[in-house]
Amino acid sequence: MRYPNGLFGWADIMTRDPGRAIEFYEGLFGWTHVDQPTPMGPPYTQFFKDGKLVCGLSPMMPGVPESVGAFWNSYILVEDADAAAAAAEAAGGTVTMPPMDVMDQGRMAMLADPTGAAVGLWQPAAHEGAEVFNAPGSMTWNELQTRDIDAALPFYEKVFGWEWADGPTPGYYVANIPAKEGDDKSNAGAMSMPPGVPDEAPNLWMVYFAVEDCDTSMAAAEGLGGEIFLPAMQMGPGKFGGLVDPTGGMFLLGSF
Repeated sequence: MRYPNGLFGWADIMTRDPGRAIEFYEGLFGWTHVDQPTPMGPPYTQFFKDGKLVCGLSPMMPGVPESVGAFWNSYILVEDADAAAAAAEAAGGTVTMPPMDVMDQGRMAMLADPTGAAVGLWQPAAHEGAEVFNAPGSMTWNELQTRDIDAALPFYEKVFGWEWADGPTPGYYVANIPAKEGDDKSNAGAMSMPPGVPDEAPNLWMVYFAVEDCDTSMAAAEGLGGEIFLPAMQMGPGKFGGLVDPTGGMFLLGSF
């Protein structure tokens, strides 16, 4: 594999209006896209930033209730999707979509951790994950927001070998991967669900995309039809804020 086992290496959005979503994200991040044919019928869209693969888009799968809006999926890269799925069940998680081959691209599965937060597995083959991270217009962070942090953290430790450490603020935890190249071993964050979130909102993994200037990008997103659910706020030397795209997908921006 190009990246170490357990690293968040891919994200995609599932939406009922691919055309509108593509228009929004290309306008916001300067992405371009290529539609890849699939045996299932509708194409799978790959987004590129300056010629490098950053993330994907899929039409909503048949059978998903109409009440479910667009959503971003985060995928953890693994050497063996079947073994990881079995380990997830043993650790108290649920396999919501069993491992399956995706043409010659790789093998995927979907899990729910013990608190119900959904996360994907991706065993790379021809498709090894994103080609760039942390640069403007690419994925920069993945964050678990859950109502039972004590149940969630041990699950990811057991299944993926993450090592949790205290984050920059009380109650925030950072998952580290010892095998990750470089001095920065961080892979993801976790926190208790923020106050004020409706009870019906699920525990979930949020995706952050890097931008040069958070305020400028938030304003641009509104101009493209997006909505702000979390105004830009200072976090250390940078800023972050939350948006909903015109098709209902929630994501965050970060400038660090």
